[in-house]
Amino acid sequence: MKGYNSDYGGGGSSSNSSSLVNGKDYNTAGSSSVGKVDSVSIVADTHGLPKEGTANSVTKSYKDGKLDQERYYGDDGKSYLDIDYSNHGNPKMHPNVPHQHKITYDDNGKMHRDSSDTEVK
Repeated sequence: MKGYNSDYGGGGSSSNSSSLVNGKDYNTAGSSSVGKVDSVSIVADTHGLPKEGTANSVTKSYKDGKLDQERYYGDDGKSYLDIDYSNHGNPKMHPNVPHQHKITYDDNGKMHRDSSDTEVK
């Protein structure tokens, strides 16, 4: 599974079969914060995801065979959103599972994940 990349000719918000990956349209994923997705990469049992990736893509990280995190990359290849499928071992701080963290960058280019625990709807 490590390094598996599942590109597809999707894009936009079409629900035709060319934009489906394993039956799911990633352009209409579970969060209203998700933008256009043209490709999906799958990694397993890695620590952390890169802050930059293929433009308009998502990287799905699996731990012990279960989906742990999705990181979304925008037009510029920079990450802008994480969707976490665990409470990070801290249910008081993260009662909502799954939840999202919006990603921003400071003037020095350092990535910051917001500390909110916005439930994914």
